[in-house]
Amino acid sequence: MVMKNSVILCALCVSVLIMHLPATAQDYNSGDLIFVSSENSEFEKAIATSTKTENNTLNFTHVGMINATDTGVFVIEAVPQKGVVYTHLQTFQEENKDGILVVATLLPEYQQYTNDAMNRACSHLGKGYDDAFDLENDRYYCSELVYDAYAHATKNPIFFETPNMTFKKEGTDEILPYWLDYFEKLDIPVPEGKPGINPNGLYNSLKLKK
Repeated sequence: MVMKNSVILCALCVSVLIMHLPATAQDYNSGDLIFVSSENSEFEKAIATSTKTENNTLNFTHVGMINATDTGVFVIEAVPQKGVVYTHLQTFQEENKDGILVVATLLPEYQQYTNDAMNRACSHLGKGYDDAFDLENDRYYCSELVYDAYAHATKNPIFFETPNMTFKKEGTDEILPYWLDYFEKLDIPVPEGKPGINPNGLYNSLKLKK
């Protein structure tokens, strides 16, 4: 696979109703982040419930990086069952037609890092999906892929913040039953309170222009 020196974005579910989406391929920028709001599976519903914020009108459950090249626009993303993959944007939209897609751009002062971030993300192609949501292993979930790409490019491990994760139902001290079952099947403890990153939190970064 040959790629230009440019940057990518990732997303898991796209939509019939598309918001803030550039009209033509020429309007995309490599390094833009593409966010998806979708609650069509139990996995997505659990993510939305655990990570929703008051700042967002939409609950984002997936994110990735866009790579705009002279041969087309592509998305690099980390997807359950597939791992880190590279997909043509049109195919990506067709495969995720039941969600809502929003594109956000890094502020101008951070555009200098997009090429290095894209190259870093592409270096992970073929690696497995990080079911454990563990920032320390060599597997990646969607927002972790974006986090790692820009942390490496900027040499700043907190370019995008990694607050403590929670798997609790909002307003309670109770882990959602979905997550209890999910991590029991993986035979690992629920990583409650460990550093992590999620699409909703990433969307709220002050380094992005919506």
